[in-house]
Amino acid sequence: MKILSEQEKQEHYNATIKGGIKGATIGLGVTLGLSLIAQRYFPTFRNSTLPLKAFLVSSGTTAGCIILAEQAGLKYERNKYGHYEYQRPIPLKDETSLQKTRNFVSENRYSVLSSAWALSIIGSLAYTHKNSYLSLSQKVVQARMYAQALTILLILGGAGISMTDKRKPRGPVGDDHWKDLVDAEERKINKIP
Repeated sequence: MKILSEQEKQEHYNATIKGGIKGATIGLGVTLGLSLIAQRYFPTFRNSTLPLKAFLVSSGTTAGCIILAEQAGLKYERNKYGHYEYQRPIPLKDETSLQKTRNFVSENRYSVLSSAWALSIIGSLAYTHKNSYLSLSQKVVQARMYAQALTILLILGGAGISMTDKRKPRGPVGDDHWKDLVDAEERKINKIP
């Protein structure tokens, strides 16, 4: 196992701070631009209180700062120490489209579930928007209820995918594979055969 020197810690910290400053600048520019556009063209935003507008701008700025700081720190680590690239198995030529779909959903389950969740929210809002007999608050409540029901179905679907996943497990339960990895890394660092 590698112990970081003070210089390596400082380099990582500096890379993360630079990424955070860059992200905060971009986030501030985007959210200020959007708020200026919203101030001009949307009366609802124009009539909002100053603390709400400040919250929206600061939220975008903070989100940009956090996201780009994390990406900069990870990029530094990957450039300095390398990282593991997952190698996808080559699909068999005799696989049916159902098997290909199952493999795709199994490998990308979180992306598929997140996308389906977002689509369920959008779809439920669109579905309730058509009903002209409901007020806006009633439409929002109905859309939330539909989205919650669809979210429960998606969670159950994700659990089903996890239970039927036929991929090879990484190691036997209780196996201390990590100890072998640490020993191999120490031998490599100390150049012991």
